[in-house]
This record gives sequence, C-alpha cells and structure tokens, in this order.
Amino acid sequence: MTDTSFLTAGGVRVTRSQTPADYDTEIDSLIDVLDSRRGALFSSNYEYPGRYTRWDTGLVDPPLVVTSRGREMRIDALNPRGAVLLEMIAPTLESHEAVASFTRVDGDLRLRIREPERVFSETERSRAPSVFSVLRAIVDLFRTDEDTNIGLYGAFGYDLAFQFEPIDLQLERPEGQRDLVLFFADALVLVDHYAVRAWRYTSDFALGS
Repeated sequence: MTDTSFLTAGGVRVTRSQTPADYDTEIDSLIDVLDSRRGALFSSNYEYPGRYTRWDTGLVDPPLVVTSRGREMRIDALNPRGAVLLEMIAPTLESHEAVASFTRVDGDLRLRIREPERVFSETERSRAPSVFSVLRAIVDLFRTDEDTNIGLYGAFGYDLAFQFEPIDLQLERPEGQRDLVLFFADALVLVDHYAVRAWRYTSDFALGS
C-alpha cells in the first residue's frame, strides 16, 4: 500500500491510498457488483495512443451524485461520506454568481441556475451562466496536480446544448429525463492494459491544512 497526502486548490486535504489489484479479475468483479449497486465502468475499444484502450476506470458506491434537468440541479449525498463532501462544496455554490437559488432538502443541495441576462457571442459562450458553471466550481475546489483521477464521472445528455442555445422546445421530454448524471468518486479501480496492471485508489477528504 502507498499513502500520500496533499492539498487541493480549494483547500481540501486529500489522503490517498493506492493498493495493487488483480489485473485478470478486477474488472469482471466490478461488473458483477454493478448489477446491484450504484457505480460505473468506463472502457473503450477505440484505439488512440495513451488513451481509451489503455485504461479502464471503474467505481462503485460513490458518495455523491450530481444531476440536472434544464436549469435545475441536484447534488445528493448517497452515504455518510457524501454528507461530509457536501459540507465542503455547499459554501462555494451558495455564493456562486451563476446560482439563482440555493436550498437544502434533507441535507442535499437543490440549485437553480440563473438565466443569461444578455446574448453571449460564440467566443464568450462559456461565460454564460449554466450548469457547467457549477461543475467548474466543484472541479476547481478539488483541483490538484497530485492526482489526475479526482473528479466527476458520468454522462452528459444532448439537451445540455440548450444551456447555451436557448430555443423553444417542440418535443415533450419524459418526466424522468436528466440532462447529466455525474458521480464524485472517492474510490476508483484503474486498469492499465499496456502495463498489464491494476490498482485501487481510495481517498479521504477534509478541510484545512
């Protein structure tokens, strides 16, 4: 086991443990677990040097999930570890300029993203208030050069394009549609197919130096 500790750009102390895993069985075991528990596995058969086919990344039982529909966002703690992380994230989002309303429901966060107050040109489109403004704030809180695996893992939907190109929607969306689902993971499985090796990463988070 290898342990390391470092401070992120947002002042979060991360203590990370790295342990070797079984290259031959780790991913199959993870797939079996995902039949009954929340998580994800990211893998690809598309070849590109240093990416895609080289790495498999998996997670199970994440502490937080971020979801959105239109300009409504939710950040939910999925376990006690997630409740701790929410307390770190909440002050940053409560005062964020892109957030029109901020409330807590049973300890979890509910956000409403501000509507743009002017038309943004294509070159400055990323400055418009959107769900991505909130995602960037979360990423910046945990940003570090010490560990490139800390972050949000999940999927983005097509309707996110309308964060920047407001139009009158003509098709009715399903009641349960979500525009994005992202997990914040404090435990990851990484498999390097070029090196034929696998590792488990586990991280603990705390505020302060």
